[in-house]
Amino acid sequence: MPDTTNVTTGKPKVAGAVFRAPKGTPLPTSATATLNGAFVDMGYISEDGVTNSNSPTTDKIKEWGGQTVLVVSTDKPDSFKLTFLESLNYNVLEAVYGANNVVLSGSTITVKANADTLEENSYVIDMVMTGGSLRRIVIPAGSLSALGDIVYKANDAVGYEVTLEALPDSSGNNHYEYVSLASGTDFAVALDKSTLSVAHGSSSQLVATTTPAGMHVMWGSSAPSKATVDQDGLVTGVAAGSAVITATFGGVSASCTVTVT
Repeated sequence: MPDTTNVTTGKPKVAGAVFRAPKGTPLPTSATATLNGAFVDMGYISEDGVTNSNSPTTDKIKEWGGQTVLVVSTDKPDSFKLTFLESLNYNVLEAVYGANNVVLSGSTITVKANADTLEENSYVIDMVMTGGSLRRIVIPAGSLSALGDIVYKANDAVGYEVTLEALPDSSGNNHYEYVSLASGTDFAVALDKSTLSVAHGSSSQLVATTTPAGMHVMWGSSAPSKATVDQDGLVTGVAAGSAVITATFGGVSASCTVTVT
């Protein structure tokens, strides 16, 4: 019978909920499995979210009088449309222009725009559904098949609107979806330290523990000019002062006050 609890929205599990890795990287097989270390965070996605187009193309076979007597499926494309908002993110630039066309040297990124064939990548999209259920889309082989106009204007963010074509894997599947139904347990995240002292130029590791266990968290610094944090929670002192390092997951967060000496 109908059940309203099966009707849901889909929002990102964290601010950055799209991850990319080279094709062939071991893939998760559940909504909660820890991602392989080769997956990188693609950062913010626009408010339009992710659109999956998965409608078959068919031919209608008609008899002499015009009545349809057979419907033949000729193609079933599977694509995902989204907009990357972090146009200065090295990982985003690699996805858009190709790994061989983006070079990072110190604080300088050089991008070459050309007609080179882009490499295929694996993608993971993580979402939190209504009620706390988790949904994960895994694309074993995604190829960038379309890139929207790139607009540079003063009153809007520069973004890359891309269409990823999901190509079949060795089993003939274009993508996989995994759902972990909510069990009534609230999401939670905790850090192993609430305060931390780091010398200028040195680094120290913060460890985040999540409920459910093993979830990916989004790291951020309130003052990157004082202390930075990478996607694995490694804090680096930049200049004397303080910063608040925050780990966020599923709408909840935990923080640590870092003093740089």
